[in-house]
Parts: sequence; structure tokens; C-alpha cells
Amino acid sequence: MKSIRATLAATAVLAAVIPMASPGVAQAAASCNSFTTYSVPGGFMRVPTIGWDTGAYNCDLGRGNFGDAVRVIQVSMRRCMGQNIADDRDFGPKTQQAVRNVQAKLNEWYNAGLAVDGRYGPKTRQGGFPFAVFPTFATWTPREDGYCYYRIDP
Repeated sequence: MKSIRATLAATAVLAAVIPMASPGVAQAAASCNSFTTYSVPGGFMRVPTIGWDTGAYNCDLGRGNFGDAVRVIQVSMRRCMGQNIADDRDFGPKTQQAVRNVQAKLNEWYNAGLAVDGRYGPKTRQGGFPFAVFPTFATWTPREDGYCYYRIDP
């Protein structure tokens, strides 16, 4: 009986600490704070994720974010979509406008149905966001030929 009470008490504490999603209610994605590297034809592709090399890419980026996850999309937008932005790791107004430009282009090309809101998130990634391909695992300089990979899944 004592262990049942302890289990019930622990469950009640967990339920209070970890909010459970209601069926049919979308949960906001967490901020991307790193990237996962994938081997693709011709090199390596990086995708923003929660944590390094976790594959947890149900995350988003917007104004105020800073770090390597932001750098991944900046390099990719510059190399793959011709956006004139620096890869300074700072999601500021220029990066926000570049994401808007890319979202509008993805809507035009793929009829992606993206909100042109300047935020990178799961819908923008799944809508055909292009990622730069790097010749080696360790470099931040993309392939010279501008080769990009469009990861639409999962």
C-alpha cells in the first residue's frame, strides 16, 4: 500500500510539473539551440535541432535567437537562396527578412502554404527549406558549386 501511495504521489507531482497536451491542441515548438549533421550525397548537411546531433528538429528560430542553429539557416539561405546576409549567428532583422523571402519563394515554387512570418520552424523546414551541403564534417564553408539539399521529411 505504501508503494502505491508513493507511485500515485510521484505521478501527481510529474503531472503538475510536465503539462500534458490536450488532444488536438498544437504545442509550441522549443527553440533550436544546435544542429544535427546528416551525411547526404556530396557531403554533409546540417539541420537546426534541440541539442547537438540529437535529430530533435521539431524546433523553431526567430528574432532574438543566437547560436549555431541560426548560423545553419543563415549559411543555407545565403548559399541556396541567394539571400545577402552574414552568418553571424544572430537572428536579427536581416535574418528575419531573409526567412520571409525564402518562405515566399517556397510558397511560389511548391505551393507550400507557409505563413510568411520570418520564423524558421517545422512547417518552413517541411515546406522545402534548402540546406547547404558542406564538403567535410568539420567545415562551415559550403561546397563551392552551391549544391543544396532539400530535406522535407520527417
